[in-house]
Amino acid sequence: MQSLGVTPKLTMDDALNMSFFRKKDDTSPLPEYLISCSRHGMSHHDILKAMETLSNGRIGGRFFEFYPQRRVDIRYWLAGWIKRGVVPLATLNYQKSVRSVTEEEKSYLPKDWHHHMIYAVSYDGVHLSNPISKMKAEHFKQRIESESVIMISRDEVLGRLKGDMDYEQLKSYPEWRQMNVAGQIEVIEREEERFHSLNIPCGMKHIAIPSSMIGGITLFSHKDSENHKAILSSEEVFLKI
Repeated sequence: MQSLGVTPKLTMDDALNMSFFRKKDDTSPLPEYLISCSRHGMSHHDILKAMETLSNGRIGGRFFEFYPQRRVDIRYWLAGWIKRGVVPLATLNYQKSVRSVTEEEKSYLPKDWHHHMIYAVSYDGVHLSNPISKMKAEHFKQRIESESVIMISRDEVLGRLKGDMDYEQLKSYPEWRQMNVAGQIEVIEREEERFHSLNIPCGMKHIAIPSSMIGGITLFSHKDSENHKAILSSEEVFLKI
């Protein structure tokens, strides 16, 4: 925001208490907890609304989806916009497996979806804020080209299993039925009943649920600028066939 000439006095507590930010419901039963996890944080829709609010309507943007894979070199695409003075914000899935990530890096990397402002690109990486860092281009590509999924650990599921639970709420959403979330939970329950007392390692380490996050780039600029007109009139990035 500072690069666009807008500097709101906003603390982390202020951000977390904004109506756009959705928290996990840690005290609820498993079905409600999973639904809150799927909506946790801020989607690109929320960020666009928040930026509009924080800038008093002066800053606008547009989201460009990068999943499924796009037919573009994302570094050149980003460089073109950054040179114009446009501010890109990336939405990345850190649960996406990437090669050659060290144990030290894993200790401070976000645990799931995360947003980063991009302030530069180079031949071998993308330069990010939140925190200030450089990500290898191949890692950036893998994390932005992610399906809208979030992994919930086995322990999180087991810790919230209490008696006979009703999963009809999960089955009422088409994407949850398609991913068979209720069936994944039942597999973990059966594994726990059969193998836990025998100290046999269980197969499922996590379940996969839908996420409100979408991998992509949101471009921001002043609404009264030529950049904003260019962003709104720009073609979508073509799918890779």
